[in-house]
Amino acid sequence: LVHDSMSGNGRNFHSVQHVFDISAGADPIQTLSAMFHDCVYYNVDGGLNLIINHILRGIIVEQSDPVQLVETDPINDKLLAIVVSIFGFKSGQILPPFGGLNEFLSAMVAAREFEGTLTLQHIVRITACIEATIPFRKLDEKNRSAPQRLFERLQVTNKDFDIGFSEEELVDATQVAHELANRDVANFCTDDTAWFLDNTWKLLPETNLTMRGSTVYTISEYQSALTKINGFFGFLNPEVVYHNFRNVPSDAIVRGLYERVEANLFAARQYIRAKLVGITMLASLAELTGGDAPIALFMGDLPASVVPGSEADNSGEQSNNLGDILQMECPDPRTFGGPELYDDIFDLLHNGRKSDSQFDLKNSPLAAYLYGLVGDKGMERSVAFIVHPMTKEASKDFLNSLPSKAVSTIAKICAKFAVSRHAELIELAAKYTVLPFVRPSIADHALKYDSYTISE
Repeated sequence: LVHDSMSGNGRNFHSVQHVFDISAGADPIQTLSAMFHDCVYYNVDGGLNLIINHILRGIIVEQSDPVQLVETDPINDKLLAIVVSIFGFKSGQILPPFGGLNEFLSAMVAAREFEGTLTLQHIVRITACIEATIPFRKLDEKNRSAPQRLFERLQVTNKDFDIGFSEEELVDATQVAHELANRDVANFCTDDTAWFLDNTWKLLPETNLTMRGSTVYTISEYQSALTKINGFFGFLNPEVVYHNFRNVPSDAIVRGLYERVEANLFAARQYIRAKLVGITMLASLAELTGGDAPIALFMGDLPASVVPGSEADNSGEQSNNLGDILQMECPDPRTFGGPELYDDIFDLLHNGRKSDSQFDLKNSPLAAYLYGLVGDKGMERSVAFIVHPMTKEASKDFLNSLPSKAVSTIAKICAKFAVSRHAELIELAAKYTVLPFVRPSIADHALKYDSYTISE
C-alpha cells in the first residue's frame, strides 16, 4: 500500500526513500506514522489511487472540487470523528490543500488500516504524528504555536471520546509527534548546501506537471516554476520550519536549527535568484523573437545522461548545448570586473548540485555566467524587472538591466540552436553589441519607460 502510493510518476522527493530517511532511529509509533504520513499527496498524484480511494470511502464528498469532508457522525464513524477532532476540522468543511488535506487523508488511511490491530490510543498517537507534519505553520491569533494547538486538541479529543490518556501522556504524544515533524524537514538544517538544493530541486516536478521525467517543457514553464519557488523561499521564516513543545527539543537546540535553516535559505535564495535571472534572459530573448518556445530550442539538447531512457555518449565529444559553449568561451566570468559575490554560490552554479535531475542539469552555466559578471547587486537589480509571463515591454526592461555584451553573447549562442529565429537573434545581438551598458533604475521601471534601448 505505502510503496504503491509513494511510487507515482510525480513523486520525486516524497517517495518511498523519504520514509526510510525520516524513520531511521525513530520509535515504533513514529516509524508507523512515517510510513503513512505522505501516502496521500492529492494534487501531485492527481487525486486518489484505486486502493486508497477504496480505503477512504465515505470520508470525502465524491467528485468534490475543492475536496470536501463529509458530514461526520461520531455514532456511525467514531474513528473518523476522532481524527477530525485531532486535526481541528469541522464536519462538512472544505479541506485546505496546503493546510492539512494530504495529512488528514493520510492519517485516515493509517487509522482505518490499523483499526482492529492497534489500540485506539496507538491510533491517536499516530494521527497526532501525522498531523504534526503539516509544514510551515505560524503562531495563530492567540499566539499559540502548532504544537500547543495540537496539544489542546488532543486534550479535547481525549475528553470527548474517553480515550484514557493522562496529562503526561498527552504531553509525550505531542512531543513525539513534533520530533517526527522535525525529522520530516531535516534537510533544512543540513550543513551540506548542495544536498539541500538537491532536495529542493526534487520538489519542482511535484508541483510542476510539465517537468515530470521530461525535458520537453517551455522556457516560460521553467520560469514559472522558478518564480514560485523563489517567492516561497523569499518569505519562509526559519521559525516555522522547526518546533518544540515544553522544551523538547530544548530551546537551545531549536535556536541552533534556526541558524542552520537561515544559512541554507540564504544560499537557496541567492542560487534560485541567479537561476531565475538566467531563465528570464532566455524568456526575454524568446519573447522578442517570436514568443515562448521549448527550452531546447534556445539552449540545445540536454546531455544524454540527463534525458530519461537515453544512453550517455561515451565518444568524448562535447554535447552541443548553450552551457558547453558558454563554459568553453568564458570558463570563469569573475575575471571580467570582479563584482561582489559569494564564491560558494558561484561554485554551486558553476559546478552544480549533488546530482542531475530528469529535467535539468545539475550545474547552471548561464546563471553562473551572469552571476559572475554582475554579482549580487546586479542580480538584485535585474530581479526587480522580472514578471511572469514576460511581455515585450518587460523583456526589453529586463535585458537593459544586464550588461549589453552579455545579452549579445547569449543571443549569438542561442542563434546556433534556434534556427527558425536565427535572423531575429542575430539582429538582437548586433543591437546590443554596439550599445553602451546603461543600467535602468528600478524607479524608472516602476514608472515605465517612454523609450527603450532596443527599438521595435
